[in-house]
Amino acid sequence: MAQAAAQLPAGKGERTAARIREAALELFSRLGFERATLGEIAAEAGVSQATLHYHFQDKLQLWRAAILDLRKVIGEEERLLEAAIDASPVTQLRMAMRLFLSISWKHPALGRIVALEGMAGGERLQWLDAQLLGPRNHRLARVAQAAIDSGDLKPFPPEQLIITLQAAGVGLVNLTPMMKASFGIDMAEPARREAHERMILDALLGGLLTHPNTTN
Repeated sequence: MAQAAAQLPAGKGERTAARIREAALELFSRLGFERATLGEIAAEAGVSQATLHYHFQDKLQLWRAAILDLRKVIGEEERLLEAAIDASPVTQLRMAMRLFLSISWKHPALGRIVALEGMAGGERLQWLDAQLLGPRNHRLARVAQAAIDSGDLKPFPPEQLIITLQAAGVGLVNLTPMMKASFGIDMAEPARREAHERMILDALLGGLLTHPNTTN
């Protein structure tokens, strides 16, 4: 099978690899790194294990490759925030949270993997922080500190503030099956997601502002 894969046109080979990465991201996010097996990932992608091993040497390499597919998502957010660099820190923070929520709904696997690895700690989390999360979190912590220094944000530790906002924002995304099981609510409905955004931005972020009724 490896020899047959080697004869595939480059375009088709890359499409196969992308399908494997997509399946891997979904299973890693639902089952965790340890529980997700290469056999399950191959089956989810609709390929043989031999084809999977042709493209990816082992599970850790596949995990990293799948995660790196999300880098372009973070990059798009970076470009949008860079365009708002002259806005007030609170406006930048509100925009960042709105983008974070949008990304979380479009790419729920990202939030699930961050939650799993963030709780587990270790080398994968260190890699994830270095490759994807660290620069963004540090930048947002600096924005939060600027908002504190300007008197617009209550003086909580900015690093804890950023992680708390993100954890609160992604919590409901991660628990959409619970919403369905407990209340019969489908979080795919646009009105539900809009209500979630308002709750995070107005109730949670608004509660951290020194002047919550001021429009920024």
